[in-house]
Amino acid sequence: MERNTVQLIGYVGKDPRIVMSNNGSKLAVLRVATHRYSKKDSADKKIITTWHQVIAWDEVASFAERSFVTGSHILVNGELIYNDFKDSTGRACRYARVRAKSLLNLDR
Repeated sequence: MERNTVQLIGYVGKDPRIVMSNNGSKLAVLRVATHRYSKKDSADKKIITTWHQVIAWDEVASFAERSFVTGSHILVNGELIYNDFKDSTGRACRYARVRAKSLLNLDR
């Protein structure tokens, strides 16, 4: 079993953005929303939405391009990858995204 495994079930927030790399590989970038419920008490149930950036390469990217549009119900299996950068003030920043190994359209 792999140590860095992520599984998300959510909804596509925007049609996938498709980019071709310099070496001819296809990249799909998806925004996926997941929801969880916060219950302080039974009368104050609140939905909390978290947005995730998901990237997919080559065959998985082609599948994403064919299969998903805004609002699609999606299952993502992949791994977390981290990107480090410095902002305009020179402060170190880090963000995570999911590199998809497989995608499934749950609407079908």
